Parts: sequence; C-alpha cells; structure tokens
Amino acid sequence: MSNAMLDVTKEIKIDHDNVRDLFDRFKVATDLKVKAILANTLVHEMTIHGDAEEASVYNDYSALGLGGTADHNKEEHAEIKRLVLEAGKASVDKPEYDSVIERAVTTFLTHAKEEEDEQHPIMRAQLSPQDSDKLARAFLKARKVVPTRPHPNALHSGGIAQKTAGVAGNLQDKAVETVTGRDFADLRFAHPEI
Repeated sequence: MSNAMLDVTKEIKIDHDNVRDLFDRFKVATDLKVKAILANTLVHEMTIHGDAEEASVYNDYSALGLGGTADHNKEEHAEIKRLVLEAGKASVDKPEYDSVIERAVTTFLTHAKEEEDEQHPIMRAQLSPQDSDKLARAFLKARKVVPTRPHPNALHSGGIAQKTAGVAGNLQDKAVETVTGRDFADLRFAHPEI
C-alpha cells in the first residue's frame, strides 16, 4: 500500500502508456490468439480508464477552470466507448479486425495526447500536492469499481449516479469475463497499491 504522495497526472498517464504499449504489441503480433488477448486487454483498459476519469477526475475540472473541457472530454469518451464496443465485438478471424481495433485505439490515443499536452500542465499548476494525491487516489479507487467492458449508453456524467451504475456494471462484466474465459495480457506499467 502506497503512503507516498501521488500525482494524478502520472496515474492517468500510466493508463495511456499501457494502451500505447499494448497497441504496439498488437500491431506486431502475428498469432491470432495473442492478437485476441491483446485486443481484449486494450478494450478492458480503455474502458476502465475512461469510466474512472469520468467518475473521479472530471468532477474536479470545474474548480480548475476546465469545466468546458470536462464536457468536451465526456463527449470524446462517448465516441471512444462506441468504438471500443465495436472493437470488443469484433472477431479476430475477420479481415476488418485490425482496422476496428486500430480505430478505437487511435481515437483513444488522440484524446490521451490532448489530455497530456493541454490539460495535465494546467492540473499540475492548479492542484496542490495534497489535492493531486487525493484526486489520484479517487481515480485509482474508481478503477477498481467501474465497468470493465464498454457500456456506451450508460451514464457518463460523473458523480454518484455513474459510480452506482458502474459498480453494477463491474460485477456483470467480471461475471461475463469469467464465464467466457477471457484472457488478458500483462501490463507493462503498474499503479501503486492504495
């Protein structure tokens, strides 16, 4: 368990870096089973990341002068969720498989770069170390309870309603993952235990 002060932008970037790494591995994979595992992990990680941001980080954007940005991010997340849902339904043995996965990931990574380049510097300047730590911990806690598969029609407004729906979605998704025997690739970058 980490007692060290955490930086919310670093925790968010860990997710971005994991998606980048998984996608790099996906692009060079030739074995269909390996590709399917990497794609499944990409869907899993992009879903958790987006919902965790919405349930925690974006709620504080107004106080940072980023209220309009939070709304913009949620709109982008809705599109990413739609594409990730398509990616999650795609079959590895279909010719369009790689392009469906690529569309979802490149949309996610474009959004991630925008966050890192434009929003994270503002967050680092505006948040005290204590507030950044508090927000990082809220983000990491949200990652544990949000859905693990895309639900594009679910709430993405943040707050208690999304958190409550997320817990139910998380339980349902974990049951489906267990029953269907979905495998996941190892992640290269890890969050601290909190």
